[in-house]
Amino acid sequence: MSPLRRGHGPILAALLGLCPACSVLVADHLAESPGPSGRPPVAVHATVGGNQAFGTAALLRRIQDYLYDLSRDPTREAAVFDATFEIEDLCRGAGHPFAKCSYRYTPPADGAAWPPVVHVEFLVEEGPLVTVQMSLSGNLAHPTAELLTLWSRRRLGALQLGGTAFVAADVHTFAEQLRTFYRAHGRLDARVAAPQIAIDAVTAVATVTIAIHEGDVHTIRSFEVAPDLRAALGEALPAFAVGEAFTDAAANDRRNAVRNALRHLGHPDPTVEIVAAVDAADPTAWHLRVDGAPGPVGTIATVAVAGNEKTLDGIVLGKLTLGPGDRYDGAAVDAAVLRLHRQGLFRKVAIVETPHADDPTALDLTVQVEENPSRALELLAGYGSYEQLRGGVRLEERNLFGTGRGITFDNRLSMKGHATALTVADNDFLGSSSTLTLSGEYFRREEPSFTDEAAGGTLAIAHDLAAGLTARVGYTYRDHTAARAFTTLPRDQLVDFVEGKVFFELRNDRRDNLLFPQSGHTEFLAFERLAPMFGASVELDRLALRAAVHIPLWPSVQLVLRSEQSALWPHEGSALVPLQERWFSGGERSVRSYREAQLGPQDDEGRPVGGEYANLFGAELRFPLWASLEGGVFADAGNVGSDVSAFSFDAMGYGLGVGLRLLLPIGPVRLDTAWNPDPMPGDRDHVIHLSVGYAF
Repeated sequence: MSPLRRGHGPILAALLGLCPACSVLVADHLAESPGPSGRPPVAVHATVGGNQAFGTAALLRRIQDYLYDLSRDPTREAAVFDATFEIEDLCRGAGHPFAKCSYRYTPPADGAAWPPVVHVEFLVEEGPLVTVQMSLSGNLAHPTAELLTLWSRRRLGALQLGGTAFVAADVHTFAEQLRTFYRAHGRLDARVAAPQIAIDAVTAVATVTIAIHEGDVHTIRSFEVAPDLRAALGEALPAFAVGEAFTDAAANDRRNAVRNALRHLGHPDPTVEIVAAVDAADPTAWHLRVDGAPGPVGTIATVAVAGNEKTLDGIVLGKLTLGPGDRYDGAAVDAAVLRLHRQGLFRKVAIVETPHADDPTALDLTVQVEENPSRALELLAGYGSYEQLRGGVRLEERNLFGTGRGITFDNRLSMKGHATALTVADNDFLGSSSTLTLSGEYFRREEPSFTDEAAGGTLAIAHDLAAGLTARVGYTYRDHTAARAFTTLPRDQLVDFVEGKVFFELRNDRRDNLLFPQSGHTEFLAFERLAPMFGASVELDRLALRAAVHIPLWPSVQLVLRSEQSALWPHEGSALVPLQERWFSGGERSVRSYREAQLGPQDDEGRPVGGEYANLFGAELRFPLWASLEGGVFADAGNVGSDVSAFSFDAMGYGLGVGLRLLLPIGPVRLDTAWNPDPMPGDRDHVIHLSVGYAF
């Protein structure tokens, strides 16, 4: 076997060692640089035996750095010794507390020809897989189910229903988390004993008992502010209630509130400290006092920018509402830092405050920035069950001519069509923290029953109303020309029309991760009004509602539910509703037992013609299988109706299926197989989809 460079060995190991039962795998490791002796690196010939629960590839990946160190210095047996500890830690971290690893090491002989080959054999004794039974005692105020959420544990078996693997480090960490939890809830006297662990070697069960003494809740009996600080604050003195739990966070909140109020009133560097004293008659009652001095009121002498190589000074200073001669305002300084960060142009932002040379009460403000790279080129590739091969090129300049505005060229191509768009964006339009976008586009796409070709543009403005909540309004004009309908409906106006509309969108996204969400929920509302007054050749309204919730059942196992309702109201009769504006269902992101757009009304030749309303429901259970491979079990249901006035949940189509997902940095690569439990004439019994991204 030829020597492998760093990074290539694990790939070969993964290819050859996918089966955990493989007992021996040979892999050579060769460092890229010579060792301390100056001699070239040597090949390390490594084998692993005795492993059952872990594939050899996983073990070699864990210790590859030690093997490369040995390659640079073949006499350094300590690297092999350390590698055995890594293997033991890996096994014990998966529920094998008795795991041991030994080795046989053949160092190069004195006088051997250079470069020699170093042989290392690792012998693994995994021992039994031990599960844990956790027992908590003494917790009266907080139920065990609540406290167990603090325990980071590894579930076993299919769908992670086979118990919890015993990992000693996780158990002790859990005890520390309990101590932190109780202190954060004001129980300063709470005591959490060290875990008592008893392992039954026969049943392979570890019984863990943690005794808790909760103690009483410590409360804030009184809160006062020093006279000098109170006088400086006046009516701006923050008001705080008493009687709440005394915690470090509660004390710091009061300190920070007083300090921020002083900075807002022009005191750039106040001294604020919290003094906490226990009540003499009640050891669970605390008296808090804010001491310190406000310091002098400051004014702004000069304002400058540093660190910007491309961004214009005016763009940076435009986010700071303070100028020479103004009274200092700490709230304005903090707001400027936040606005500059939101632009996405800078890796770091800080406003440095320096006393002015001629006046110690005046300040020189320097906005210190470190710019992010402004240009990005992305090459996109993927596959969809309907579009098949697809790809694209995306070129973005986020800081056009140093103005902080962005321009993006996006070109997409698939087996079903292509699209080109050019978008200009201002992420802080008129200093309102709103994003203004102006885009022009051309696209051509072949749908199952028609081909749509259009050119036009969109002007929109988006604003964050709250964390995760975004509103967007805008106007779109598109001329759909040269389109073809494959249906037998004899109406050319069904595909050739002018789309002129105003729209409103409201998106609420509270998921913990956009690509791989594990918990949270998301909702989307969109309303569109197409009318001649906006340049359209048709008149209708469209409304869409979508919602999804991710419910964690166990660590890494989640149930995802979705609901989508869509409707349109034609003002000139159903016959004049363009095909492109109708609702379709079926496909890789819809009812997956149907091919693209095949669920719903059809013409005489079986081609889909869409409808005026649609419903879609789904449930999917997602669970880990191995490494980056995830499994899924799902059920979909949906319908499409021709007449919105007869909106109903009748004539539903269903899909039941299973899927595999390979979790990659770009998102999950998804393979789904769905069965139709009640197919109509012409429907398929099952459909296979291959795509990138979750269905919902």
